[in-house]
Amino acid sequence: MVTAAVLATAGAGLALAWMRSRRPAPVPVVRCPIHGIAYDAELEMCPDCAKTQATREPDTRNQPFEKTGGTR
Repeated sequence: MVTAAVLATAGAGLALAWMRSRRPAPVPVVRCPIHGIAYDAELEMCPDCAKTQATREPDTRNQPFEKTGGTR
């Protein structure tokens, strides 16, 4: 019976020590105003916004092009 009391006390002490241990800092989270999806603030944009921009065709009308002077 003494052994059970010692083990219970040691277990309770270990549990309290584990609960008070350092925890990592929380990850900053941002919510997309368009989709309402929460994502990591280290990302530049919402994953769904990135998907929709990747599927769009690039607008090449106003982009300058070099003239190489080559013949065709």
